[in-house]
Amino acid sequence: MRTRTLPLALLLAGLLAACAPTTEAVSSASVVNPGVCVNSPDPVVAVIEFENTTGRSGGLNVTGLETAATARLITLLQNSGCYQIVERSELVNILAQQGLESMAPEELAKAAGAGFVITGAVTRATIARPGVSLLGVSVGAINAEVAVDVRATDLVTGAVVVSQTGVGEAQRANLAITNLPVGTISFNDPTYEPLLADAADGALAQVVASIRERF
Repeated sequence: MRTRTLPLALLLAGLLAACAPTTEAVSSASVVNPGVCVNSPDPVVAVIEFENTTGRSGGLNVTGLETAATARLITLLQNSGCYQIVERSELVNILAQQGLESMAPEELAKAAGAGFVITGAVTRATIARPGVSLLGVSVGAINAEVAVDVRATDLVTGAVVVSQTGVGEAQRANLAITNLPVGTISFNDPTYEPLLADAADGALAQVVASIRERF
């Protein structure tokens, strides 16, 4: 009797399926649940557009990530129901009225009637290939990490009430990605945007939790 053997391609496919993550995307982002607010009435907060320093350490430079992170932080703060957020258009209007391209964040926030100003920077963004290989083929998930540094300042006292670094990670099973990005990429690149967005959400959720503990 002849023993039947499986083709190598079918065997490899089965092994890859067994080793791959069971979900398409896994994010470290946590939900900041609405709860009791620290202050009443709600503090008026101005969020200044983040800086982007992702490329300064020689790593991946993701353009546009700072704008996305700023917008996401504003959304998380608004969804908490604990803050009045100064509209970004109002900040732009103040600059236009002053005939300036920029102002110190504290002065701009005061001019908008805010009691607190939040500033920050996206300091790191990485996308890495999994370190596990099977018969010469990488298996597992593509990993992303995003780090943000955020400060919140009380404009009445001048005190920095929050200084928080948030680090978020996300994973996605995607064996089709053979050439990972190097140098500079855009946050809007459809291949990497969902992964980077999930990682940024995780970092910003940590920041918002720290802010909500203080004011």
